[in-house]
Amino acid sequence: MKFHVAIPMAGHSRRFKEAGYDKPKALLPVGDKLMIEHVIDMFDPEQCIFHIVVNAEQERDHPEIHTLFPAMAPNVKITVIDPHEDGPIHSVLQIADIPEDAPLLVSYCDFFVEWDFQKFVYHIDGADGAIPAFSGFHPASFGDTFYAYMRTDADGRLLELREKQSFTDKRHEEPASAGIYYFREFSLFRHYADRLINSSSMELPEAYVSLVFNDMVNDGLNVCVPEVTKFICLGTPGDYEQFVFWDRYFKFHETSPSRVRSSVKQVALIPMAGRGSRFVDYGYRVAKPMIQVDGQPMVAHAINSHPVQDKWVFVVRSEDVERHRVHRIFDELELDYSIITVDHTTSGQAATCLLAADDIDDDAELFISSCDYRTLFDLQTWQQIRNDKSIDGAIWTTRVKGIPVKNPEAFAYCVTGDDTGVIDRVVEKKTISPQPNLDPLVIGTFWFRRAADFKHAARLLIDRNITVNGEHYVGTSINNLLEMGQKFVIFDVDQWISFGDPFELEVLEYWREYFG
Repeated sequence: MKFHVAIPMAGHSRRFKEAGYDKPKALLPVGDKLMIEHVIDMFDPEQCIFHIVVNAEQERDHPEIHTLFPAMAPNVKITVIDPHEDGPIHSVLQIADIPEDAPLLVSYCDFFVEWDFQKFVYHIDGADGAIPAFSGFHPASFGDTFYAYMRTDADGRLLELREKQSFTDKRHEEPASAGIYYFREFSLFRHYADRLINSSSMELPEAYVSLVFNDMVNDGLNVCVPEVTKFICLGTPGDYEQFVFWDRYFKFHETSPSRVRSSVKQVALIPMAGRGSRFVDYGYRVAKPMIQVDGQPMVAHAINSHPVQDKWVFVVRSEDVERHRVHRIFDELELDYSIITVDHTTSGQAATCLLAADDIDDDAELFISSCDYRTLFDLQTWQQIRNDKSIDGAIWTTRVKGIPVKNPEAFAYCVTGDDTGVIDRVVEKKTISPQPNLDPLVIGTFWFRRAADFKHAARLLIDRNITVNGEHYVGTSINNLLEMGQKFVIFDVDQWISFGDPFELEVLEYWREYFG
């Protein structure tokens, strides 16, 4: 007997509408497919009959679904229902043509997984129900979305489930529902769904499918919890934009930035004298700039993804020169470079950069960047900024839509007065609005038309002892130049991929594995 797969998508997608999307989320493009197409593709079309539940407003506004959906698999049926606020259980109960004894799978329209469906079919043999789950490192576990969390016995059978609430403060270690639910037969689902809907103890505003399983377990039924390999959540605009961000990144065919002829010398300064304590604490034994990322040292990514320079200056810990031979990286990249060694902890990035002051001509253009990220940017737009002689400098920025940021207050932001991108001031380690994901976040790259301006601003910063959390920052030093009437603008990069801590590297590796 074939599985009947119910896909409820009759929700109102309110958060997506508020974010500016004009379609139901299930119809949004996700890579080269629609979101709902990814859901259908999780299952073997030869073993499944699909029932997609839409509301009447969706059918009215998107009549193309009657052509789109049947083209996605051999057996696709569409059930149209009235709009409601009662949750996915209500939607599934409206499907009229599922035999009572047919095995049922309910799959939400905004989650999909990487798994072996045939292995799943084998796993559920003899079970009354099943909830595929994910645990361990998945980016979805570290955002604002909470799932249905489970306790299981030693054999992987469900003991208890909590919707939207984890059992511990380490939710990523608990089995969490991947939004797919199996019932041995449709009548079993109907029985427990009716019981839940008629219960006076239901606390949540919607009837989630997960909530029926506690009653099933209490009645002695066997509910197994198989694990999936990858879990992708697209339930909120932030989740969706994160997927789109990484899809774009891995599809991007990089070309090296072209050298742009200039009568002015262009110098890049990369301070890399920190301990990299977060990596040390995580167990790394190599200097942070030399940690391998996609087969290259981290600092090589930074160098290769920035504009080509006439000269590079690196401020490096003495240990990294003597023990780790960091200069080999620069030799392999065939750079014209110099190394300034430092054997002590400075008062911050600005102070570290000043150690290289004598190696940089005052009249040179100065590019200051960090060693722990990669950027994708539009070279032509960047050249327009360089060619505008009214501009004294620029700060490279990004908007964190789609980027997993654990703590927005760990960054600096640019306050701009209007749509021209002219900077009023730089605010370090503090958000500047209730929606920091929309604000220009400083990625750590700064450009000065005249290196002398940076030297003056940084020395003034240190002389006045202007610190944030006890450190002297390059971004904060630019405020001195703004007060003197200089003009700095933001330059939004297309993408910013940070390697700043082990968590960010794990996120990168997760998506690299997913996109292959």
